[in-house]
Amino acid sequence: MYVDEDSSPVRVALIGCTGLLGDVIASSLRAEPGLMVVASVPLLASDSDIAALDADIVVWNAADEQRIAEWLNGYVPTSRVLAITTDGQGAALWELIPHRIELGALSPQSLVETIRGARVGPS
Repeated sequence: MYVDEDSSPVRVALIGCTGLLGDVIASSLRAEPGLMVVASVPLLASDSDIAALDADIVVWNAADEQRIAEWLNGYVPTSRVLAITTDGQGAALWELIPHRIELGALSPQSLVETIRGARVGPS
């Protein structure tokens, strides 16, 4: 079982994780010890809603990467955003800088590994 330094679970918020791909994403995360889905929303009305999710990492399906970049430039979030694009054929991790890391095709295993590795400091 995955346990981080302070023994608290990695808190994950899901945005737009609907349909078949959304079901695979949610199921993959909920099946993993040490990961806790704390919110699941279909769409966000405003960027301030992202901050209200209170998660260590946000998994955003069908992400608008321009919106992510603008949000990270204007707000100092407590989480990172894992952007899923092109129906799971592409993914990128956005960090506080903002800093985009190309991840390539997404699988349940690479999704979980990226989330575990993307934790931002202790909760």
